[in-house]
Amino acid sequence: MLQASCLHLGRQEVMTAFDTGIKKSTTETLRDLIHSYPSGRVVIRDPRDLSIGWRISFSQGCINFAESIVGHQERLSYLLQRCTPQFEGSRPQEAISDYSFLCQLWQSDYISHNQLRDLLTAVTQEALIHALAIPHAQYQFEANIQIDPILLCTSLWDLVLPVEQTINQWTLLSTEIQSPFSRPYIADWDKFAEYADYVSDGLPHIEQLTYALGQDQCLYQLAHTLRVKVGDLAISLHPLIKLGALGMYPYHMGEVLTRPRIACINQSKLTQRYVTQVLEPSGYDVMRLSDSIRALPTLLKRPPVLALVDAELPHLDGYQLCRMVHRREPLRDLPVIIMAPKRGMCDLIRTRLSGAMACLGKPFHHQELLALVQQAAATLPLEQQQKLRSLPILETPANSKALIQA
Repeated sequence: MLQASCLHLGRQEVMTAFDTGIKKSTTETLRDLIHSYPSGRVVIRDPRDLSIGWRISFSQGCINFAESIVGHQERLSYLLQRCTPQFEGSRPQEAISDYSFLCQLWQSDYISHNQLRDLLTAVTQEALIHALAIPHAQYQFEANIQIDPILLCTSLWDLVLPVEQTINQWTLLSTEIQSPFSRPYIADWDKFAEYADYVSDGLPHIEQLTYALGQDQCLYQLAHTLRVKVGDLAISLHPLIKLGALGMYPYHMGEVLTRPRIACINQSKLTQRYVTQVLEPSGYDVMRLSDSIRALPTLLKRPPVLALVDAELPHLDGYQLCRMVHRREPLRDLPVIIMAPKRGMCDLIRTRLSGAMACLGKPFHHQELLALVQQAAATLPLEQQQKLRSLPILETPANSKALIQA
């Protein structure tokens, strides 16, 4: 059974979902979630690009609808072209959801009830493909929310099994192509000219593709322009990305790079991995460093919003490093948390004298770490604080026994 805890963000109550220590696929986590609550809505995101998400509505253990949270016009224009070519010129307004738009087609007698159900199923399946292809997803859940009217009520497995192979294909592509909202561009014209012929069989309109790649279009738009399946397009472009001929921009430029960065300076790979697992799902980007001598120039080049520094670093211990950091003007106000072996009186005094904001004793629990990081986050600029509050959170279970000792 899925465990969950409540996080209150303003007036909106959001359930944060997590597994119970057993490594689960996104499909298994979604299955557990929809069977744990009578109804609700979950948004599944890729932590590498939190601007993209897939919203899934369910009730009574069945899926009612699934859609993207961004790019409604691009995605629905592509899907209408594939499913109902007679309506491919129609596109929803930004203010209206995919579900409302499709219901309007039915209510206006443009399509029959059976055609509507077929469309809802196709649109839902396509969203599930990309949501379930995310290897290590994050979940944002709202309970007791239902779409109205409910016109589709299908089990998760009935929707997933027919497209299981497609889900696996997108999972394999996900390292280079995170979603159909990614925007391919020509990164190296010489390589593109040399290798483009390799994709010419799968994409006969290579000249049209070359032009479209310069128009800052996402894969949905490119597939719509070229009249091909977005999956076939992604498979054809994948070798060019691997070869360096093409690059991929996120759907919203800048979204991926604005996550607050936290530096974890520690020789222990176990500690670095644990800190990353705790903080990255909470909206932070963890920069791992193990060499105290090289840490300072790295911090100057890529300033973090907070540094977690091990007290027992070789060559230059954590207290010395903290003092050196605060002597540099760009890092003068950087909050530093010292990770000390005992957190005794001596450690607390040395922490205060070094200029660090707090001392975290080892072993420590994830909740202790999160509490100190949140305390430091309160000192961030208002814009970054608002950004953090808007990010989905995937927490470790409250009863976790995972402690870091080294």
